[in-house]
Amino acid sequence: MMKRSINAMRLTLRTSIILILAVMLTPVTGATGLDLHWLWDDRCADCHGHSGAFARQFLRVSGDELQGWHHVHDLRLFLHNHYLAGKEVDAVYNMLYAQASIQERFKNECSNCHESASKFVRDRLVFRDGVLFSRITGHPVRGFLEHHKNLEPDDVDFYTELLTRIAHEVYRP
Repeated sequence: MMKRSINAMRLTLRTSIILILAVMLTPVTGATGLDLHWLWDDRCADCHGHSGAFARQFLRVSGDELQGWHHVHDLRLFLHNHYLAGKEVDAVYNMLYAQASIQERFKNECSNCHESASKFVRDRLVFRDGVLFSRITGHPVRGFLEHHKNLEPDDVDFYTELLTRIAHEVYRP
């Protein structure tokens, strides 16, 4: 009887440790996929460099479709056959589409202080109730940007949208 009780306690302890480790090792609560920028850096950057630079140099937006110079008709199929699988294909496609659709403003205007946009988002920003906030001050990012570096209202809109999109790519809600 005593031996059975000790074995049950050990099983409960092991189960508890496994659950605690699973929670601790989960990168973002509620995340449904990998950080796309980490995924790109891990699987693609050695050959293709930074995702934004790659998208702007080698991809083009035609209508509502992203096309490669060599893979004009089905870039998603190419991505699937090129080290991506499942839900990551559409997610990376959408990330590259967004990057190919805009100018490289963050790198040109912000990287002296903030390195890359994805690193900035990971280190400094967090979502709460669908709104992007500073981890440090707890204030909404839009409100901060309205008083940052004499940004014009259009610039505030641009950077709020950019950082929000990147946060969705990093945190994958």
